[in-house]
Amino acid sequence: MKEGEFLKKRGKEFWERAFEDIEKERFNLSAFDFEQALQLWLKYLIFLKAADLPKIHFLTQLIEYVMEIYKSDKLKKFYNKNRLAIKMIEDSYITSRYFSREFKKEEAEEIKKISLKLVEVLENETKIKFI
Repeated sequence: MKEGEFLKKRGKEFWERAFEDIEKERFNLSAFDFEQALQLWLKYLIFLKAADLPKIHFLTQLIEYVMEIYKSDKLKKFYNKNRLAIKMIEDSYITSRYFSREFKKEEAEEIKKISLKLVEVLENETKIKFI
């Protein structure tokens, strides 16, 4: 496996499991899995362009890094428009693991919707396929 490819592979595994979790009504895990998939995918994109494996774990910072190195105005526009929803996904990493908060179906579906849109923008802007 090429260097960095493990990020994409693991990201896809979390991505697939996120959809399974929604089907099985495991909404907390679904939120966590979408966040992990996006985090790994963003790190993969950074690695491809900058040969860097950032120790950042915040989606917002990773997206900002990708915006910078890929010079993407469309990603910047998407990010600015959906910042609160992206923060909700970002927060799900900690919330779903360490707090008693339960994610509702509607929240999991919203996370799924924003995640799908973010991946679409990333794929279009970088010309690199994830799913």
